Amino acid sequence: MVSVRMENVTKKYGKVIGIKDLSLSINDGEYVAILGPTGAGKTTTMYILAGLISPSSGKVFFDDVDVTDVPAEDRQIGFVFEEYNLFPRMNVEKNILFGPIVKNLDLSVSRKVALELLDLLNIKGKEKNYPNEISGGQKQRVALARAIVSNAKLLIMDDPLRALDAKIRDILQVELRKLVKDLGLTCIHATHDTHEAMRVADRILVFKDGQIVQDGTPEEIYNNPNSIYVADFLGENVSFRGEIFEEKEERYLLTENNLKLKVQTNYLTGTKVVALVPLELIDVYPKEESNSLNYDNIISGKLIKSKLIGEFFELILEISGMKIKAYELIGKKNIPTTPNSDIVIAMDKDDFRIFELENEKVINNEKSIESEEDESKRTKKLVE
Repeated sequence: MVSVRMENVTKKYGKVIGIKDLSLSINDGEYVAILGPTGAGKTTTMYILAGLISPSSGKVFFDDVDVTDVPAEDRQIGFVFEEYNLFPRMNVEKNILFGPIVKNLDLSVSRKVALELLDLLNIKGKEKNYPNEISGGQKQRVALARAIVSNAKLLIMDDPLRALDAKIRDILQVELRKLVKDLGLTCIHATHDTHEAMRVADRILVFKDGQIVQDGTPEEIYNNPNSIYVADFLGENVSFRGEIFEEKEERYLLTENNLKLKVQTNYLTGTKVVALVPLELIDVYPKEESNSLNYDNIISGKLIKSKLIGEFFELILEISGMKIKAYELIGKKNIPTTPNSDIVIAMDKDDFRIFELENEKVINNEKSIESEEDESKRTKKLVE
């Protein structure tokens, strides 16, 4: 295991800033996800940590030792890319053992470790297969084994599951976390996928424009996003804009379309806010059930249409003149699915994430200082 620290690191590509005055710390054995949209600086950060590119300024430390100028091959890291980068003319075993051979490590020991990794990664028996004879998920498992087998203390992964289908991604997310914890590795995992970050990480660093905008556990990030940017990036929300007022020692939001919503907030009367509710926290019921419900907020509306998506019904609703979306699990009783039927949506006061409008604006998550593809191409070009 190894602890990692970056101090005031900046990386410039000409006039474009990849990361700016970035500082972070990662503890021994910690699994940290770097989460952000395209161009947020994830790839640049990973390449600097790996020693594949040098920062324009700032320092990198492993176990409090300055490794800023130490080449990648001397950092005891394993790097897993989005692409598998397997050698097509080598079988699985030779691909995994390529690093130990190049580094003149004891092959008998490395081979034993490789076999243990194959077992841990559920690809035992594929040693003699070539890359074109195994699936995408198996290829990424081989890439993981190859990254770890050369005495790696730090595992760095740049969107390693992005190219895989959803089912395989879900399986590998569980396997990845178990593998890292079983081997006692420190792991840094960059991803644009919120679900992935939440499932694998002990801690999440949310990136925007080459800087960390929130640092916390998955639960802290989900339950208490510190900005609209973070809340929007975590998933789909319904947005209510309006003004806070107080009545009988309770606080309410009077929305622009005259909805009165009970909310939990410290903002004072007269504060203009935007209140976001994650779609998964909005419950939908037939209108006739409204009297039996026990929620802080129950709002009448109409169902416009419904669509079955996997295990969920996607419901398009009209509420007080605005269209919103909600999801309900198939197993829930009495899900309204008939177009134009009367419905209610139900929310509790602590379901709202509330932000002051004066200091916030909704962020378009697809826009940033540069696209992830451009960032990746630029860093790879510098390495080459």
